[in-house]
Amino acid sequence: MKPKHKNLLLIILIIGFLFYIDPVYAGPGGTIAKGLFKTWWGKLILAPLCIVLFPLIAYTYTVEYFAIRKSKKQLNALGTQNKEFMWLNLEKNVKNIFTRVYLAWEREDMAEVSEYMNHWYRQNQQTVYLDKWKRENLKNVCQLDKINSVKPLYLEITNDKNLEGSKIAFLISANIKDYLKDRTTHQIIQGKNVYGDEEKIWVLEYTEGKWLLDDIQEGTYSLTFAKLKNVVPEIRLHQGITVK
Repeated sequence: MKPKHKNLLLIILIIGFLFYIDPVYAGPGGTIAKGLFKTWWGKLILAPLCIVLFPLIAYTYTVEYFAIRKSKKQLNALGTQNKEFMWLNLEKNVKNIFTRVYLAWEREDMAEVSEYMNHWYRQNQQTVYLDKWKRENLKNVCQLDKINSVKPLYLEITNDKNLEGSKIAFLISANIKDYLKDRTTHQIIQGKNVYGDEEKIWVLEYTEGKWLLDDIQEGTYSLTFAKLKNVVPEIRLHQGITVK
């Protein structure tokens, strides 16, 4: 292997190690935010990394900006057919679902949000994570301070006249506290007892006239979603507008 290739491989391995050294376990979706870069040493390491990775960071923000801009434009056009797709209504619904899910997660009872999540995903969260941690004498402390922003990254719109079955991937930034602790000793097993800004991708599906949480993925996949071409069938609206 050539020296320059070895150096490139070393940089990739170091970056990968830094981003994945702190395992993820809890929170909605089953993950605790990685805490390395929240420490003093982490921030010290992050500064030169930002300089090295600036072109990639700039590219990511640019792609996401145009994807979000296009998605909002298409949603407002679709909203003339179904008001639940108008951006202001949609943003309000997403924030409501986000808040309720965090409350249910903190109370360890996903049945509280049965009206806001699809059945399979709700059962997955309860059985795979919450019930498992109870058996292990662990509690997930998952508290939401505030929602910073909600941005539509990717649309999959159906041909149904009421747009039933359509899905939207949202990039959500929020200030949260998320950690696992022992129920008896209260010792923190994973994460930190501090609030911090985190990004997640929430996928919502429009089913029977309401929005339901269908999946949660890490915010690190935002560029992947932003690069996807929105699936929006051409719909001739009453005003003569064509959604493309």
